[in-house]
Amino acid sequence: MKKTILAGALSIACLTGGFGLQAQAQENVGVTKIVNEQLLVASTNTSQVQSMSYQDIYKMLLLSKLDFTDDQMTLVSTSNSITVKLSLASLMESYKDGTNLYPEGEKEFKENFEEYKKIFGDSIQMKLTQSGKAFKAEIYIAGKWEAVSGQDLNDLIMIFNRANFELKPGGYFTDTIGHWAESYIQLLYQAEIVSGTTDTTFNPNGQVTRGQLAAMIFRASGLDVNEDYEGPATYKDMQGFWGAKEVAILQEYGLIDIFDGNNFEPNKPATREEMAYVTASYLEGMEFDVAKASKNNTFTDKDQMRKETVESIGLLQQLGIIDGANGKFNPKGNLTRGQFSKILSLTLITISEE
Repeated sequence: MKKTILAGALSIACLTGGFGLQAQAQENVGVTKIVNEQLLVASTNTSQVQSMSYQDIYKMLLLSKLDFTDDQMTLVSTSNSITVKLSLASLMESYKDGTNLYPEGEKEFKENFEEYKKIFGDSIQMKLTQSGKAFKAEIYIAGKWEAVSGQDLNDLIMIFNRANFELKPGGYFTDTIGHWAESYIQLLYQAEIVSGTTDTTFNPNGQVTRGQLAAMIFRASGLDVNEDYEGPATYKDMQGFWGAKEVAILQEYGLIDIFDGNNFEPNKPATREEMAYVTASYLEGMEFDVAKASKNNTFTDKDQMRKETVESIGLLQQLGIIDGANGKFNPKGNLTRGQFSKILSLTLITISEE
């Protein structure tokens, strides 16, 4: 009999805004937490902001971006600068829905809202430019960029911040700067679900192997190699593979049944339909109520899918976790590390919002 994952043993992204809650509210809600509870310790305070490096502010802004739609917040990054634009209307809304992490500024912001619009326009724009180990902060006022003081920068960061946890060291990947999946990659890095190919690179366009897919799903599940391993997998090619125990545990839980041959082939690129099956199985294993969601698969290349993946792909499609191109899913195609970072991030967010 396949084992069932217990929700109490799992940990999922619980950051801020749409997929998390303010620190003071976290003790009163029954949501699962990000892999490390230490990530929920405290929101950024004044002293923390003033001592933050350019790289940490960058990572914080990447995570904050996940809490806003594209018309609310934009983030443009280059090799040595970050330009962030946040609409005043979205700031006002964040005070109404309780997602703003700077309650101390609420009274002043509301009282001076119309004045701020005259100064900034519809949005506040901030730019950080790196120079060696230091950086310059500027704000866009009356058609030009003006330098801001340390205290002003602190106030601005407090306004922009939606990343309500302590950042992990590292994770500043130079090859993801400006990449469309950068925020999702950073989320999974902070959750200790992904790591870089080196300390400073991630290879976002590299293909995801079966072994990597299993490893990321395993880390997201909150399972433990020491506590949950009960014996080797039935696959014949696990000897010498670094993730053999993780694969064995996932097989016991029925999360990788799509790989039903004698060999697992951990270094073989995973296909999009294999990824969809494993991700949908993970959702169900996390006690997400898949029965309440439609499994209607509307992709026009459904006839090219393995029959056991049709509903899995439909479920993820209806939940908004995956999409295709020109109405097709391309089930036999491979996926990149950046693409799966987005898919797994959206899966974690979907579970945390249930």
